[in-house]
Amino acid sequence: MNQTKTNITLLLPLFMVIFLDVAGIILALPVLTPLILQPSSGMVPIGTPAIWRDFLYGASLGIFPLFMFFSTPVLGDLSDRFGRKKILMICLIGSGLSYIVAAIGVLGNSLLMLLASRAMAGLAAGTQSIATAAIIDLSPTPQIRTKNLAWVVFSCSIGLILGPAIGGITAEKSLVSWFGYETPFFFAAGVSFLNAILLQFTLKETESEKSPHAIHLTKGFRLFIAAFAEKKFRLLSILHACFVLAWSLYYQTINWFFMEKYHYTAEKLGLFVSFVGIVFAITTSVVVRFILRLFSSETKLFAFFIFTMGIANVGAALAHTEMAQWLWSILNATSDVICFTIALGLFSNLANHESQGWIMGVTGSIGALTWTVGGLIAGPLGYISLRVPLWTAGVLCFISFLLMVVFQKTHASESTTN
Repeated sequence: MNQTKTNITLLLPLFMVIFLDVAGIILALPVLTPLILQPSSGMVPIGTPAIWRDFLYGASLGIFPLFMFFSTPVLGDLSDRFGRKKILMICLIGSGLSYIVAAIGVLGNSLLMLLASRAMAGLAAGTQSIATAAIIDLSPTPQIRTKNLAWVVFSCSIGLILGPAIGGITAEKSLVSWFGYETPFFFAAGVSFLNAILLQFTLKETESEKSPHAIHLTKGFRLFIAAFAEKKFRLLSILHACFVLAWSLYYQTINWFFMEKYHYTAEKLGLFVSFVGIVFAITTSVVVRFILRLFSSETKLFAFFIFTMGIANVGAALAHTEMAQWLWSILNATSDVICFTIALGLFSNLANHESQGWIMGVTGSIGALTWTVGGLIAGPLGYISLRVPLWTAGVLCFISFLLMVVFQKTHASESTTN
């Protein structure tokens, strides 16, 4: 019992790190939408052409995962070499500084500072994987490791729920007179620095043997290229990229849709994104386990839910009522979680035991780069019509479905041959 309490005390700061990492990624989402797209915010000069404003919105979304794409594998290697705690402290301080830069940029109506802050946040966003590695280091048995990893998922879910809610509510002047678009960033900075202090005094270094392997700044690109270079992973990588790009287009467009069509404030946008986070949490903790017990074939299950996700995106593109959009978001988010979980399992099954860390790095690089692409093209597509990104997401889902059918047949024939 005492050992369990000690473990919880040691792990609490790490779970806080994971919560903050996830919350920080999407905390700005409800705020960025009105900040850049509403001329009255002052962030983008009045009179700026709509197509340029839409592009800047997409860039503000895409810049975070782009820099995360470069930094995450490097930070992971640095934590192996110099220790988890040191790199986590650097990341937390870097995140706190990025939020302060964002807040100053908002107060000064400096779009350049705001975009720079998103780049800084992306560079410091490798904390989730490092904290997870530290949690594994502190788990003495497989049973405790599994239990602790379940708490990792729980921490991510709480971040998905509370992050956007905090971002939306603390930006709303109508609730508190001194709230503004800068408040969520100051709040996140305070939490980052507080977490760094907590980490400093409660966490001992978990990695006793430092790894001597070289640090490569281009590791993210090398992992991404490797996903498509190896024949065994190529088809699965392509369909996974289509699937992730579809979700990124939906997730990075739907707030814009609600603001333009239904005049959502930052507060309401935050509550909607939190609602999606609740769907994620329920699906991750309950629905996925139930579904996996019902279906024996992971490939058929992925095909079913990626097709369902395509229907949800088409439904969102066709919907003309606010309630319909909320309902389609449930189906969309549920399908996304199930497909993502299965995709990771399929990648893992194709890799041997020694390559599990490498293949997870590959999936991470695919996810980060496709999210960047999603952000960059969401703005131009939305300029044509806010329904175009949703239609595009639906088409990408159906392409992923067809590729999964091909993958299933290919995999089945190879298994028969072997």
